[in-house]
Amino acid sequence: MEGTGGLLQWAGWLTALGLGIFGYCFTILGWHIRGKQAKELAKKREIHEAMDRVFESLNELEDAAYSFWSDAESQLRSDQLILLSRRCVIRLNQLKQLQDFRYPVHEIAEMRRQATLDAESRAKPLRDGSMRLRRLSRAIESIVQSEVLRKTWD
Repeated sequence: MEGTGGLLQWAGWLTALGLGIFGYCFTILGWHIRGKQAKELAKKREIHEAMDRVFESLNELEDAAYSFWSDAESQLRSDQLILLSRRCVIRLNQLKQLQDFRYPVHEIAEMRRQATLDAESRAKPLRDGSMRLRRLSRAIESIVQSEVLRKTWD
């Protein structure tokens, strides 16, 4: 009878050891999976923040261009418009490093052309019916509505 009790003790000890090792491995696996998920969420959050920065710089450029071209008393200078358009491009490049997308080359060129072309020499303010501000708005709107600034969590 004593042999059976010793065998049961060994079986219980081995079962406890096996379950302990299984639990430890399962915990490590869970931590690994959660770590990967946390990294993916952090990357998505960084992408969304970069999108917000692009959107903010596009709004700044549009507001500044409207002020520059439509207000005769505007304190903005043409070099500020160039700087703001360059900031948009830099922020789009930062977003491009985080996420792959079709770079909106034509839209950016149109945006920059309408915001800065002839800014040093052209008479301002522009007439109310000027196509320049409409084209600028369309170019910026096409960037905003493109896949570049579309937020997703998948």
